[in-house]
Amino acid sequence: MEPKYNRVEEYIKDDSTHDEPFAVTEQDLTLQEMRAMLESSPAGIGIVKNRVLGWTNDILCSMLGYESNSLKGKDTRIFYADQKEYDRVGVDLYSKLDKCNIGLVETKLVKKDGSMFDCRIRASRLNKQDLSKGIIFVITDISELKLLQIQLHQAQKMEAIGVLAGGISHDFNNILMGVQGHLSLMQIDVSNTEKVTAHAKHIRRLVKTAAELTGRLLGFARGGKYQISVLNVNELLAMSLTIFNPTRKDIIVHETYEEKPHPVDADQSQLEQIFLNLLINASQALPEHGDIFVTTRNIVIKEDHDYLFEIHPGKYIKVTIKDTGIGMDLETQDKIFDPFFSTKGIGDKKGRGLGLSTVYGIVKNHGGFILVDSEKGKGASFHICLPASKNIQVKEIKEESPSFEQMQKGSETVLLVDDEEDIINVGKNFLEKLGYKPMIARNGLEAVEIFRLYKDDISLIVLDLIMPKMNGKQAFAEIKNIQEDAKILISTGYAVDEKIEGFLNKGCHGFIQKPFSMNTFARTLRQILD
Repeated sequence: MEPKYNRVEEYIKDDSTHDEPFAVTEQDLTLQEMRAMLESSPAGIGIVKNRVLGWTNDILCSMLGYESNSLKGKDTRIFYADQKEYDRVGVDLYSKLDKCNIGLVETKLVKKDGSMFDCRIRASRLNKQDLSKGIIFVITDISELKLLQIQLHQAQKMEAIGVLAGGISHDFNNILMGVQGHLSLMQIDVSNTEKVTAHAKHIRRLVKTAAELTGRLLGFARGGKYQISVLNVNELLAMSLTIFNPTRKDIIVHETYEEKPHPVDADQSQLEQIFLNLLINASQALPEHGDIFVTTRNIVIKEDHDYLFEIHPGKYIKVTIKDTGIGMDLETQDKIFDPFFSTKGIGDKKGRGLGLSTVYGIVKNHGGFILVDSEKGKGASFHICLPASKNIQVKEIKEESPSFEQMQKGSETVLLVDDEEDIINVGKNFLEKLGYKPMIARNGLEAVEIFRLYKDDISLIVLDLIMPKMNGKQAFAEIKNIQEDAKILISTGYAVDEKIEGFLNKGCHGFIQKPFSMNTFARTLRQILD
């Protein structure tokens, strides 16, 4: 007897029970086994033609939150958050199918209840010669893998911060020693205005240095949210080295910078993380002492480049971090950018591997690429190439130090909310000196009660976030319930993150990060009040 089905897809598409009372051939038995295998697969499997679903297994229906056999005839557009992602997946997948009959893409799909999950889609043609016949696809939920990757990246950041902790404490102790020294010298002769002013300037510079140091650490520890600006790579490398250098006094760092480097469109904290990770890895390859060479160079990649991978031609800035350490063999070099690869054993403080998968991901997300040259026993060089920005104007932040007479003043009533007595004292003095009428609250609950009583008099609330009894977030909501258009300035030692951006989007009028100068405070108050 001739077999009833000539192709797998014909069998899959048949909705009959396959229990007809006729002789079953060996090929039919094989097809029945195949159908059972597809139905019981732990992955979602289906057939799509012209981006409309045909047959699907029950796992795919369950994965997307639908009843069994209810997806047939549905347009695949409904499973994507927006048209842009739908188009991206389609172009990516079908272009790969055209080239090699196998497609692989990662995306997020939308369930019936509106929730989303990360997945990987593998697809191949049902007919190798004719794509219009449809494709068979396999969907795998990779949400847990993505979560593990995020946790790994964060763990790598914390490991890096742990490595840097000794150097950071060294820098802070030096800063505190400077502050203490100038305060002691000021007290010897407080009547000498010129000397007191000079010591005060030195203290202000030291405080600024400490604030920059904590700011870089906060940015380094921040999650993966990108905040793009036009940056000078030379300046970022110099900043990273101020954190790194104290960790290994036995290493000599040689710096060679391009005189006028191409600016880049990048996230500052992410690039600093790259540089710190590579510097730490280089230091770990130098068990005792040695040299690290840091260089930057402008390069131009032409259309007929000889790289073995796809690169957009144009101007790039090339950053090289080279060490004279233990080096790597070719087998290790092939694996160093894998997410879970490390040459370190448990408790081993030597070797490579700290955050290299993270480095690769950040560089790729910035449109760049990374190369490595190494030989066992002869050190290693990491080359990071980032595309040049089309905006040649790099933003420079210059500290203004006007005299007290030039500072912006006011006369409004300001409610200052903070649980730290030192902050209350300084803030109250700032406000009084600038002409404002300060009111004080030492926790969120007290702030809400004061505002409820004096809301008609209070023009602005300066609100800390971390406080006892009622935190800043709760106080913010309560104050907004009392008066929706109340002006609130968030003041905290934390860096700007999703939480603070959430306040800014919900009616908060500004953010000022501690520590801040009287001039910065005065300028911020007037920007809001005016």
